[in-house]
Amino acid sequence: MKPNYRSVLAAAWLIAGTATAADDGRAPAAAAGLTMQDAAQQAVQHQPLLDELDARARAERESAIAARQLPDPSLMAGVSNLPVDTADAYSLRRDSDTQLQIGLNQELTRGRKRALRGDVGDARAAGYAIERRATERSVRRDAALAWLALWRNLRIVELAQANHVQAQTQAAAVQIALESNRATQAELLAARIEAGRMRDAVAAAEQSVDHARFLLSRWIGDLAFGPISEVLPAAVEPPSMEQTVSRVQSHPLLTERRNQLETAQRQAELARASYAPDWRVQVGYAHRPDFSEMATLQFGVDLPVFTHQRQDRTLAAAQAQAEAAEHAIDDSRRQLEAEARLNHHDWLRLQQRLRDYDETLLPQAQQRIDAALAAWSAGQSALTTLLDARRAALELQMTRVDLQYDFSQHAIQLQYLGAYDSAGDGVENPYE
Repeated sequence: MKPNYRSVLAAAWLIAGTATAADDGRAPAAAAGLTMQDAAQQAVQHQPLLDELDARARAERESAIAARQLPDPSLMAGVSNLPVDTADAYSLRRDSDTQLQIGLNQELTRGRKRALRGDVGDARAAGYAIERRATERSVRRDAALAWLALWRNLRIVELAQANHVQAQTQAAAVQIALESNRATQAELLAARIEAGRMRDAVAAAEQSVDHARFLLSRWIGDLAFGPISEVLPAAVEPPSMEQTVSRVQSHPLLTERRNQLETAQRQAELARASYAPDWRVQVGYAHRPDFSEMATLQFGVDLPVFTHQRQDRTLAAAQAQAEAAEHAIDDSRRQLEAEARLNHHDWLRLQQRLRDYDETLLPQAQQRIDAALAAWSAGQSALTTLLDARRAALELQMTRVDLQYDFSQHAIQLQYLGAYDSAGDGVENPYE
């Protein structure tokens, strides 16, 4: 009695396919490597973007101190009324009007103008400090998203590799079955094509992993090329939609927009102050050889008589900047609130879809594979039925990885939007 090659090879096939059959897209319980939280923390340490904003804030604070001071006095020296012809030419002593002069000139900028200029500088410095907080939050988000993209591609590689092993085992099984006249040449070609397709899928997934590592290195440097944890952080359910939307009101982006409005308002006050003229004083001493010494004291004042083309325009421009800042606040608020609603909604929907995959779709896909394999090993169905079942299961597994990827993306965005801020339970991020 000839052995049932299909039954024997089906058993070997089941053993080879255990890894993929058991893998429903969920990460293992524990794994070593760089975690998402580690990547986000590393991204904000020694981050050039943040260092730049620190330096800009420091520069504005220093400039604000200088802006509150009076202008430096100017020193003047020279010769006045020097003869250049006749017998007295170039003589410092013969003409009584010839003087050797030295003096000081001081601009007397009004104290309110100087104070307002300093206030504008302080507001800009505060703006850079606020921008730094917003940028730090953005860096954490972008680094976490880059890490998540790498995690996704690594999971796709694992699935593709496991299915490639299955496809190779399948081709070998069909080859043996063909030699015993229990398979057809068409089945062998189909199995080999499937193995080649899976080999290319592995290569494509590995290429995507390399790309994801390059993008992650933008934030954490060479750490991106080391081991990456296989574990996704356990997601914490966000607060209600209403709470999530309300918490975006304290987002650094809105704070930054409010600071821009405050800065524009102070610039408008400075523009109004420009209608008041500034003063200047000049003190001089003149030495006349062989004649009496002379002293000079002069006062000057600005004459803002053409305000329509200067001060009025400057004030109008400052008021327009303030109006633009108010509109920017409204636009940013709408944007953040819309993002909060969208991410909150999708987080809940994706959670339900993932549960459906884990409890229904993936188990059913495995049952289909088991049934198709049993039917093929018993000679009751064609190989294409089994191929279709495995291909459908792989697509479900990869879709589940994509769903997990999207789900985690929304959790990261909710953290960026501040949904977990001031939650009252100490939770400051969407992960336990």
